[in-house]
Amino acid sequence: MEKYSRHIQSFILYLGDRSLSPGLVRSWLEALKQSRSIGTVNGAISALNGLFRWLGRSDCTLGFYRSQEAPYREDARSLEKGEYIRLLGAADERLRTMLKCFFGTGIRVSELRFFTVEAVRSGRVEVDNKGKVRTVFLDPETQDMLLRYCKRKDIESGVIFRNRRGGALSRAYIWRSMKELAQRAGVALSKVFPHNLRHLFAVERYKAEHDIESLRLDMGHSLIATTQRYLKETVSAHFERV
Repeated sequence: MEKYSRHIQSFILYLGDRSLSPGLVRSWLEALKQSRSIGTVNGAISALNGLFRWLGRSDCTLGFYRSQEAPYREDARSLEKGEYIRLLGAADERLRTMLKCFFGTGIRVSELRFFTVEAVRSGRVEVDNKGKVRTVFLDPETQDMLLRYCKRKDIESGVIFRNRRGGALSRAYIWRSMKELAQRAGVALSKVFPHNLRHLFAVERYKAEHDIESLRLDMGHSLIATTQRYLKETVSAHFERV
C-alpha cells in the first residue's frame, strides 16, 4: 500500500495541470527508468495500471518491462559476517538483540511482531504473514538470549520488540535504526537493511549444512528456486573462483 501510494503521488506531481494521456504516462515511466531499477519501474506500472482501470482509463495502461534475473549478487549490497559482527559491536542492547534475532532465525522484518514472550517460552513462533502460516522454531541459544533480554527489560508478556505505546516496532523505524547503526559501525549503508540479515542467515546456514531443502523449510519458502536466489555468489567471489 505504501509503494502503491508513493508511485501514484509521484505520477500526480509529474502530471500537474496537464490532462491524462497515454503519452504522458509513457514519458513519466521513461524518466523513471533513468534512475530506478526495472523492478521498481514494473512496480510503478502495476500501481498505475490498477488506478487507470479503476478510473475507466484502460487506454493508459502499459505492459511490464522484461528483464533477466542477475546471476550474481553485487558486492555493494552483500553483507558479510565480519560486517554483521561490527554492527553488533556498535548497537545498543535492543537493536543488538533484534539483529541477533534476525540472523539467528532468518525471519522477515514483518514477522518480528509475532515474537512474543509467550511464543519464545514455547520455543515456537507461529507466523501469519503474506497469506501463509508457518512455524519458526527457535534454537536454544536464540531462545535463551530473547528470554534473558525480556527479563532485563521487565517484559513479562506480549510483543518483545515494542514501541513506547507497547505496540510492535514499525518497519520504517527498524529500517531507520539500522541505517543509523551502519553509519556508527562504518558499514556501507547499501548493505544494512533488515532483509539482508535474512540473506546472511541463508548463506551461513547453507555453508554449515549444505541442505537446501532444510533451508527452504526454515525460511518458509514454497519453492526451492526461491531459496536458491538467496545463495547467489557475489561478483567478486565469482571472479576469484574463475
